[in-house]
Amino acid sequence: MNSSQPSEKEPWKKFKGLYQLYKSDLSSGEIERLIRRDVPGLYDFYVRDMEKPDAKRNKLSRFIFFVRNFFVAFLMKLTAARRLFYTLAIIFFFYGLANGLNNWVLLGFVILNILLALEVADKLLAKDELAVAREIQMSLMPKMAPSNLPFEMACISEPAREVGGDYYDFIKSNHDHNHTYLVIADVKGKGMAAALYMVRVQALLQYLLDKHHSPTDILIALNKNIRRIMRHDYFISMALCSIEPDATIRFSRAGHMPLIHYSDRQQQCFSVEPRGIAVGLENNLLFEKTIEEITVTPEKKDVLVFYTDGVVETMDSARNQYGETALQKVISEKAHLPAQQILEAILQEVTRFRGVNPPIDDLTLIVMKKS
Repeated sequence: MNSSQPSEKEPWKKFKGLYQLYKSDLSSGEIERLIRRDVPGLYDFYVRDMEKPDAKRNKLSRFIFFVRNFFVAFLMKLTAARRLFYTLAIIFFFYGLANGLNNWVLLGFVILNILLALEVADKLLAKDELAVAREIQMSLMPKMAPSNLPFEMACISEPAREVGGDYYDFIKSNHDHNHTYLVIADVKGKGMAAALYMVRVQALLQYLLDKHHSPTDILIALNKNIRRIMRHDYFISMALCSIEPDATIRFSRAGHMPLIHYSDRQQQCFSVEPRGIAVGLENNLLFEKTIEEITVTPEKKDVLVFYTDGVVETMDSARNQYGETALQKVISEKAHLPAQQILEAILQEVTRFRGVNPPIDDLTLIVMKKS
């Protein structure tokens, strides 16, 4: 009896080990992300350049046309050699299945799994390289706000993908060391292209800050020079302000989101929106006519919030946007807290609103509270 017990338990141990292999690191949230994010993302990736079926055709004809084109779009994403072996694997598999030739079925299955392993290896290598790129990009932005300003400050930037096109910085003026420039910008687009342009814009802006003083002059000069480093189908929204020693803010906005100013005395938020179009969107003459500079004089305990559109354009499952009204509401409710806690409260509300949906845009947030 005793000698038979180990052999009876052996299959159960193997099954339990296999179960643990698949269960490890698996959660309901991960499965939900697969359904809500990865599958729609996969669909968008393949149909991006796919020929669309003619709307005049009947439903069956459109469906067949779509399936055929989707399969062709998938094949064209493979390298020529992998495309050939994938097609052979499919032929071997179905030929063997139809004729009861198990060896052919097995051969097709093995080829498919080898191709899958190669694609996964490519993805992991690219992911490692993007992780390095993300680390470099994040190192170009300040990890914390300057401590020598008349404000308590907190800031964060989170790319929607591994890297993104958002940018913020605090730059000490070379003309007057009592002045600090705050810049927050968004290169329209996501991913590696936007990130590369962001780095070039950052370098150009650093150069222009040595040549010009006022926020409007700096933005006008940036618009004049932007086409030297950026393609015509890209542009930048940017907010730039000079923080004076007395806490006065000289604020210009080039197509960027408005500044939210919470007045502690009036117990409400105001939207500060100086005129201005995005950098690189129009010729310099129109840009100069449009750009405006506004002076903001915050009082003690006032809160100033700069942000990119990734905050207010966050979407829930029903594709409703978070919006500026909701942002102002949480700022008003948390304005009595320190800057870092206000920032954390905003992030929590945005994350709660989004739920399991993936971020659709980069998110950058700067909170300043008058000391």
